[in-house]
Amino acid sequence: MINLAGTTNVIRPVTTHTLSATTSSGATATSAFNSDTNIVMVTATAGCFVAFNPDRPATTSSTYIAAGTPYFFRVEPEAMCAAITGSSTSSVYITELTR
Repeated sequence: MINLAGTTNVIRPVTTHTLSATTSSGATATSAFNSDTNIVMVTATAGCFVAFNPDRPATTSSTYIAAGTPYFFRVEPEAMCAAITGSSTSSVYITELTR
């Protein structure tokens, strides 16, 4: 049995948001992350671009993520995530993580 009591480098999933990213979805964002969320894991079914500032939509100049690869991002509490594709569509899964 593993005792994780007092371990500070273990993270757990809290909430998963799903976005339908298209070539025109850059302003569509998740709801605000929880106030204690500092890390999110993002995966997508097709390559897309993500942004985490609710005041600026995602564009094809935003951070690129490849399909099927989990990416971890440090975010501000209560930030939001938006996504857009360069072509076609993608389901984007944003999982809030906490310690």
